[in-house]
Amino acid sequence: MRPRMSARLQLVQLVHLADAGMVRVAWSATWSTHLVTVTRPGRGVVAEHVVPDRARALAVADQALGDLADLAGMPA
Repeated sequence: MRPRMSARLQLVQLVHLADAGMVRVAWSATWSTHLVTVTRPGRGVVAEHVVPDRARALAVADQALGDLADLAGMPA
């Protein structure tokens, strides 16, 4: 079940990895949490993580980018 987040999200980081997908990190002041969203072309949202602090959210986003690169067969 997806968390109900406020429509007011502040973008923290957005990374689009060629044709592999996209990772977005947003801050919700209403919930005092970061939302990390991973999308893949043709599949939409494939993962969402609700994380309480920015450092952990950026670490989750970094791991997700590595996973997307692996799925796309991109070198590290």
